[in-house]
Amino acid sequence: MLVVIAGLGLVLAHSLRVYFAQSQEIAAVRADIAAKQEQIADLEDKLNRWNDPEYVRSVARVRLGWVMPGEVGYRVIGADGQPLEGAEIETPADREEPGLWWEKMWRSVEIADAPEPEPTPAPSPEPDRTIQPSPAPTPER
Repeated sequence: MLVVIAGLGLVLAHSLRVYFAQSQEIAAVRADIAAKQEQIADLEDKLNRWNDPEYVRSVARVRLGWVMPGEVGYRVIGADGQPLEGAEIETPADREEPGLWWEKMWRSVEIADAPEPEPTPAPSPEPDRTIQPSPAPTPER
């Protein structure tokens, strides 16, 4: 009788192991499906925005620098001669730390308050200050 009970226990243990492994796999697949559905919804939202003429106008203004008839467009040119796209504060990767939203906001204020100094231009080489002999005078006729 003990052998029969032990055999049933082994069969049930194997079945339970398979059941739990499959339930974990099903949960992982459901999470993957939910993530894909969220991504699809995000992409559909982006696609629907392109059907709005105001969105298209704003993108044309920002990305292409277009202006409406009668408007005057301006471009701010940086020191390197390239147009500036707008104010951006980039946080260095080594300073990026997880935290609460107000801590991140305060860090961005600190970064904006202390911008990195612009590199100083390399000093121009000194002009050659050696004295050259004057040319020999030519006889007059």
